[in-house]
Amino acid sequence: MDDSNHDLPHGDRAGDHSEIVEQIVESLKQGKKIQAIKDYRESTGAGLKESKEAIEALIQKYDIQMKSGCATMLLMAISTIALTFIVWLR
Repeated sequence: MDDSNHDLPHGDRAGDHSEIVEQIVESLKQGKKIQAIKDYRESTGAGLKESKEAIEALIQKYDIQMKSGCATMLLMAISTIALTFIVWLR
């Protein structure tokens, strides 16, 4: 039996809790945490803080590994190397 129906408050407007949870979990697996928070807020009417906490709980419950921003760090490293190389050539 799927217990995902218990992940959202009972007062949600959409009616089908498991479908909403699946959509939110899929967004999280794709690294779309902000979208997941927006979807949660829309479907439950919860505030930002409550929604963020609920999403964090879902991340833990489903053991979802969120992206850590490695691409940004890599871009910064490449930019620094390129800048250093350009300065060195002068």
